[in-house]
Amino acid sequence: MRATVGLSTCLTSALCLFLAAGCAPFESTIEQKPDGFVPVAVKAEGEQPPPRNTKLGPPPKGYYRIVGSVVPAEHQGTWGQRWNPLSWSPIGPRPIGSEYWSGEANASGRVISIAPHPTDANTCYISAASGGVWKTTNGGTNWTPLTDELPTTNGGAISIDPADANTIYYGTGEWQQGSQGDGVYRSTDAGASWVRIATVAQTGSQISGVLVAPGNPALIHVTSSSGYSRSSNGGTTWTKPLSGDFSALAIHPTDANIVYAASASGGIWKSTNGGTSFTKLTSGLPATGFGRIVMSISRSNPAVLYAAFINGGSLVGLYKTTNSGSSWSKLTATPNFCNSQCWYDAYVAVDPASENTVYCGGVDPRYTVAGIIKSTNGGANWVEISGGIHPDHHWMAFGPANTIWEANDGGVWKSTNGGSTWINCNANLQISQHYNLVQHPTAFERFLGGTQDNGTPERTTASNTWPQSQVGDGGFSVFDFSNTTRRYTTYVYLSVTRWNNTSTANITGPWGSDPVNWIAPLVGDPNASATLLAGTNRVWRTTNATASSVSWSAISTSTVAGGGTLNCIAVAKGASNTIYTGSSTGRVYVTTDASTWNNRSTGLPSGQVSDIMIDPAAPGTAYVSFHNSSGGRIFRTTNYGVNWTNVTGSLPSGVAAQAIAIDWDWNPTPGLYVGSGAGVYVSLNGGVTWIKDGADLPNVNVQDLTIDPVRRTIAAGTYGRGSWRSNLPSACPADFDGSGFVDFEDYDAFVQAFELGDISADFDESGFVDIEDFTAFVVQYESGC
Repeated sequence: MRATVGLSTCLTSALCLFLAAGCAPFESTIEQKPDGFVPVAVKAEGEQPPPRNTKLGPPPKGYYRIVGSVVPAEHQGTWGQRWNPLSWSPIGPRPIGSEYWSGEANASGRVISIAPHPTDANTCYISAASGGVWKTTNGGTNWTPLTDELPTTNGGAISIDPADANTIYYGTGEWQQGSQGDGVYRSTDAGASWVRIATVAQTGSQISGVLVAPGNPALIHVTSSSGYSRSSNGGTTWTKPLSGDFSALAIHPTDANIVYAASASGGIWKSTNGGTSFTKLTSGLPATGFGRIVMSISRSNPAVLYAAFINGGSLVGLYKTTNSGSSWSKLTATPNFCNSQCWYDAYVAVDPASENTVYCGGVDPRYTVAGIIKSTNGGANWVEISGGIHPDHHWMAFGPANTIWEANDGGVWKSTNGGSTWINCNANLQISQHYNLVQHPTAFERFLGGTQDNGTPERTTASNTWPQSQVGDGGFSVFDFSNTTRRYTTYVYLSVTRWNNTSTANITGPWGSDPVNWIAPLVGDPNASATLLAGTNRVWRTTNATASSVSWSAISTSTVAGGGTLNCIAVAKGASNTIYTGSSTGRVYVTTDASTWNNRSTGLPSGQVSDIMIDPAAPGTAYVSFHNSSGGRIFRTTNYGVNWTNVTGSLPSGVAAQAIAIDWDWNPTPGLYVGSGAGVYVSLNGGVTWIKDGADLPNVNVQDLTIDPVRRTIAAGTYGRGSWRSNLPSACPADFDGSGFVDFEDYDAFVQAFELGDISADFDESGFVDIEDFTAFVVQYESGC
């Protein structure tokens, strides 16, 4: 995975059984993307493979790779003022090109809520699932991120104050997937700046709805994973009249007293006094047997509401009231539109011009029941209108000039003719959710990045457009360092595809009965280009990955996983049989002969092992990180794990070390880089002190880091804001101006910074600019480095 350590990978904790093993590869000469679907491995006589257009579902709710976190309080509001050795720039995908499910057109990433401007058809705000708020002022042609420096980019619900189109409300944290939020924010200048008006304690961590009462801007309603909350004074104080898990919110378009709040498993509640108290609506509605409700109220006739009751992956029923909730009737002609992912992707939306025109969003008609369905007679009949746009539909909103905006796992589309045709609005959005990022070892601009539901796009040039290679969900990838056209990609549950130019072969191993992660590790041996290692609850290896018939062997037992599954595998450069593994149960094992595995967990904490990096010059030296958010999280060994030293240092509590990268060329100790749930942390003194990234990198969930030691760059694969790259600081600290030479100009530059008290002159990283910094610089300068 990382160019500097012989490919290390780390994954997740889920213990999932994948009942498919790898079939003998068939090398295709047709230029096509591999399906990215369930491989059928040891296939019984006469058994047929799954249909091509069948796709597995989304990641499990709360899956630890997707949850992210919030910037700790001590780093909020100060990161842009503190010196940082890195300078980040986005490198895409913006967009993902040739995306299969989007009709071989553009895609961007998951969008879960939309707020169109009430009078300007060209202005619209969106909430990306893990990429924050974006705004367009030209109808979706161009988008601008607005919330990169809020404490988290995990998005929830978004809405506009009906009395003031410049006032935007943004609830953070996604209800469907359980990502970590930071309460509710408000902008009064059309998104230029934001102020938090509600904490997690006041309104919850995953916001499913935020709305402002018509005619009363001080009255704010919020539904979330912790209940229904309200403020009657513009967010100064809050109360919580209803507790529990609430999945939907609706308010009367003209009467500020009428509020509907849907408890995910407790039914629909109505207030007639602005949310002060509620009455449960029961007539005609299910009492039990559901776990999510989505609903919509008619603007043209507010006595009409539609509500979909959902149980897991199936629709219990779509219900309609024409008397403001006093009684409901089930619309029995409604297809099971969200099957089999109703818990994840479902919405109901009523056209503001007609109470009888209603839309429901679900999955996709190409491999399940429906994508987007429409009724123009109040739910008596339905037609499919998704028209080949990306599957997994989350939100629909209506703007002026008959504009419909639609959000799904591929991004944003719009229609101006009632859904008869759709316009792709994803050319300028960078919101892909990466699980993994790898850089080609010799081709500087080439990257592969596995994403959530947008496959594995590949960057082949300096362009920010990354054409999609594998479709579906992309996992970990490997470049063949001996062949520029050969690479390997994975689909969920460790389905492995080999690529040679555009021809493909399924080379999945016989691990169908093993517990395996949703996104499972695949790494290459840095010493042998035809050798791959894969992790289930044991380590598998092939030494003939380029052959027409690939063979895999288990080189460990399940002991290495400690009752869980493998999150990490790292192979030493110069020593192919020296392998480190890390598991979901906190176990670290090491072998030096690819046969005998030693438990090297003594001295390490419990919790998920997130990453392992091996010194390319000394295989006994390695770093291991843990996904824990407090205590020791980063450890170093110099004797193959027999002993470990805690190098977490001052890394703040709340920062989970989700990924690590090591700059082995930094002196006197290696430079340490940690990808967290909200940005990147850097230590240039062996882990004693840490520096948070600056304002040039969003506070996004960072899943992967990869260092190019030749060109001295670091790249980050993020879950929500695509991929980013920065130059590394000079490996010679005395090269203060970064010119590549140590000369008088470095001395002069340091003296100027020192006299100004600039934080860049904090040479010893003590947090202060003082005489000790001057002394430390002079020592390095006189040594020539």
